[in-house]
Amino acid sequence: MTNKKFERTLAYFCSPVLLNKKVSNLVSVSKSEIPNLNTVVDLYNEKFNKFGLEISKICECDNRMLILVYKKASLLAYLKSDQVQAMLANYGYKNIDNLQYYINNLRIRTRDFNFPHEIGLFLGYPYNDVVGFIENKGKNYEYCGYWKVYENTKGAKKLFDLYDKLRIYSITLLNSGKCLEEILFWPHLNKYAL
Repeated sequence: MTNKKFERTLAYFCSPVLLNKKVSNLVSVSKSEIPNLNTVVDLYNEKFNKFGLEISKICECDNRMLILVYKKASLLAYLKSDQVQAMLANYGYKNIDNLQYYINNLRIRTRDFNFPHEIGLFLGYPYNDVVGFIENKGKNYEYCGYWKVYENTKGAKKLFDLYDKLRIYSITLLNSGKCLEEILFWPHLNKYAL
């Protein structure tokens, strides 16, 4: 069983994660557009588990749910890198090998749709761009795309272009009748130098 609206939302906002080019994405999902959202998330967690993907509810209000879609191994590896660990320690995170610990702490710090500074790390943004955002209070960036870029604008633009192509690719396949599970197995990913 598939939920086409949920699949379109994931394809639009999370294609880079679904297709192994980003560690995670946050998505705000309307509860009125996708009834029984908790059940739908559980269903897709079962489907995506074999791909190393997970969907976690971060916070919710009456109308919306904020979910984190992530590659489990990739996200943990990024969060465990030395620079990232040092920054997370400043926000009270312990250095342990348990991804659920990090997700639970993020969930606590994100109550009521407040976004703590370290959320950029959970989204796999480059460390220097997260630091630049914090130090500049979100201003003085060199470029703004999927995140505010403070260093390596050329590399970021190239990556943003790839993310756009992956979105178009996923939406095109969904429009042709494929479901997300099939897209994750789809053999033509080499078109985008994956």
